[in-house]
Amino acid sequence: MAFDDNGRSAGAFQTSIYVVLVISFGTVLHPELKAFYRRGHGDMKNTVSAIDAALATFSLAALRLLCSSCASDGPRPNIPFWQKLRWAAPPGIFVFLVITLSTWANFLSYKALAMLGPCELIFVWIFARFLQEERQVPLCRDLPAVILTALGSVLFSIAEVARAGPTSTSASAWAIVASLLCRACQALMTVSLRSCCVNVGRVGVLEITLLKLLVTSLLCLPYALLTEGLEPWWILADKEFWADSTSAFLLLGSIFITTGFQWATVGTNAGLRSPLVAVLLGTLQPLTAVALVLAFSNSPFCQALGLKRRDSPLEIAGICCLILGLLLGGLCSLRQLRVTSDLRDQTLEFLDHRAAAGVSAGREH
Repeated sequence: MAFDDNGRSAGAFQTSIYVVLVISFGTVLHPELKAFYRRGHGDMKNTVSAIDAALATFSLAALRLLCSSCASDGPRPNIPFWQKLRWAAPPGIFVFLVITLSTWANFLSYKALAMLGPCELIFVWIFARFLQEERQVPLCRDLPAVILTALGSVLFSIAEVARAGPTSTSASAWAIVASLLCRACQALMTVSLRSCCVNVGRVGVLEITLLKLLVTSLLCLPYALLTEGLEPWWILADKEFWADSTSAFLLLGSIFITTGFQWATVGTNAGLRSPLVAVLLGTLQPLTAVALVLAFSNSPFCQALGLKRRDSPLEIAGICCLILGLLLGGLCSLRQLRVTSDLRDQTLEFLDHRAAAGVSAGREH
């Protein structure tokens, strides 16, 4: 019993480290890329996203080979590759859309992208109603959080558009639209991952994540070539680019952060899985992004990130509503998850229930 308790404590500590890394990497990535764009490299933003995704895929493939050579577990069921790819393709497509839209929104306004992060709660609440187990949750449970978040997003958007000058009104409006679309795709990815997690026991978290990222990379590369052509590749191959140490550091930093984020996400899902991961990351990551913008707005970094000081009461009211809605939504979700004392046992019960439902449906057909 003591050995089991010690092993469980060590596993919980390791998982908590993964959660911290996911939140840290996910929060730092966009301001780091924004600083890179503002150094005159905005014309290669999609190419950089494709490079980041491809190298993260290669890193996870190497990690899977390492884990498979060191694994001591029993053999998994022999599932065809195309079947596993079919499970991982929907979240992979939504990840591509998230990357594309977040890159566009970040290029236009890092502030809008970060501040509207809590809006994912609204879209998750809407899209999750299509899941059978979510329909059993009372409709009004998350309604106060959704209303607060929606009110905050409206107030913030009005303040941003009104504050922009005549020449930048269009850019601010498009940044808001891109940010909201990004959060909608993020919510669709979260919902699709919940269904994908049913098959995790048969395939493995690392393999599902690798296939998901493979689909994303195969979409990012042709998109970058269609939108930006080969010019960014010639710039990256030129010694003059690498002579600028700051730009080179920011580019390599984005690759490191993206790879670290994907690697830490695998560890987090392996330790907790759905639905707790969605609750933790869906609450803490947008909250830290908002806090980072608030901190940077009054710091020497505001110019590098294109941030301005907060002087509008409407904007401040919107930010307060967004934060309150996000915290309220996270508390409601955690309260719902507190059905059993052991979160890991709850996750396994969740997966077993979905798997059993799938078997029963298959027998009926």
